[in-house]
Amino acid sequence: MSNYTQARDELDQALNYVTPDGPEWIKINAAIAALDQAEVAEIERDFVNASRRVEDATDKLKSVVAGLSPNMASNVIDKVTGALQRINPVIRNVNALLSGEPASALPGMAEANKPVFPTPDEPSVPPLREYARDIAATPAAGGTAVSDMIEDILRREGGFVDHPADRGGPTNFGITLSTLASSRGAQVTRDDVRRMTQAEAQAIYETRYYTGPKINLLAPGFQPLVFDMAINHGPGTSIMLLQQTLGACGQACAVDGGIGNETINAANSALLNPGQASFINALVDRRIELFKAIASKDPSQKVFLKGWLNRAKEFRV
Repeated sequence: MSNYTQARDELDQALNYVTPDGPEWIKINAAIAALDQAEVAEIERDFVNASRRVEDATDKLKSVVAGLSPNMASNVIDKVTGALQRINPVIRNVNALLSGEPASALPGMAEANKPVFPTPDEPSVPPLREYARDIAATPAAGGTAVSDMIEDILRREGGFVDHPADRGGPTNFGITLSTLASSRGAQVTRDDVRRMTQAEAQAIYETRYYTGPKINLLAPGFQPLVFDMAINHGPGTSIMLLQQTLGACGQACAVDGGIGNETINAANSALLNPGQASFINALVDRRIELFKAIASKDPSQKVFLKGWLNRAKEFRV
């Protein structure tokens, strides 16, 4: 029996203890529907949508628990809490699938099942990192060598942070607990994140967010921005932003979240038309639209908006 099925069974039982058509009944049914959509999306390898639906279900169930009196509704709380425990492995699984693999790298990816990039009306939350700090004032060398780009990224990320509104949880040098665990292939703790060395963070950035998604194959002038976006939004989402912007600038290519010859050729053509500066600024604008849509959809994320916008604007030319 899958975690999805077990969670829905728990929620079906919870419905027996709440008033039909009441606020808890409505939220639990909405969470069940979101889990159904998430399971279908995961089967279809639309991991962006699966992650969003699972988060939606989790938020609804947490609000049910928060609004109930333990003495008056212990059965409901027990069942909803049980469902949340079933959902946690689902979240870890979807986030692992989403955390750095471009769509083209996923085995068996049919064209019809490639992730659909979220619209501004329903954006995805950046899967790997929510930024809680303003950018430091002094840029690094600013070159296109990977070492220079990583130096700039470390400047933006800073050191250890455990912001309560950051969905990534504790981070160090911008590396989340889940990313560090995935990189090491083992469970890690908050202290492991805090003690992580800068050298390990640099290696993670280069392999998972630069050479892994093939950003190193793009024209050098585009690499710093797309690399930074990959860390901020996840490689798949950042590459889809790039591909969407290429299309909007007259350099059509498939929007599939993976870098191949078509994307590389389109990016090379953009160097001539509309030109490197114009294209980079257009991509910065598209990134800003996504940030604003995220904050608009989820007011709890507005605390990060200033830092997000500063980060995006730093790449204007």
